[in-house]
Amino acid sequence: MRVQEIVDYNHVPDHHKAIHERMENWRRWVIVRPHGWQTAPMFRMYQSKARQWEAPAIQNPVDTLDAVLVEKAVAALPEKQRDAIRWNYVHAGNPVAMARNLGVSKQGLADLVDAGRTMLKNKLHTSCTT
Repeated sequence: MRVQEIVDYNHVPDHHKAIHERMENWRRWVIVRPHGWQTAPMFRMYQSKARQWEAPAIQNPVDTLDAVLVEKAVAALPEKQRDAIRWNYVHAGNPVAMARNLGVSKQGLADLVDAGRTMLKNKLHTSCTT
């Protein structure tokens, strides 16, 4: 019998709360939104009228300047940590496939995300203080 490894990729340790908020801002700035290439041509400009009955979702505006700083820091990460961070915040696909792609276990993928957050926290903290 094979035992399934359960890993919570959404868990953020307390010491990573501040960098996680910055990463969420970065995620909202960098996220890939569906465009015309995923939609049939006749439906590209369609907007549902059902949204008029929903309460508007009020979100914090994206801090573009901070998002650019975070993007530069993410781009400077080592390859495995960079790919794990981008997977965790932007793509959020299948963890098994991503772990296999990086050549690590599911727990190893979570460890790469954690290490990536720590590297970003250190890099962005030092860049703000200099």
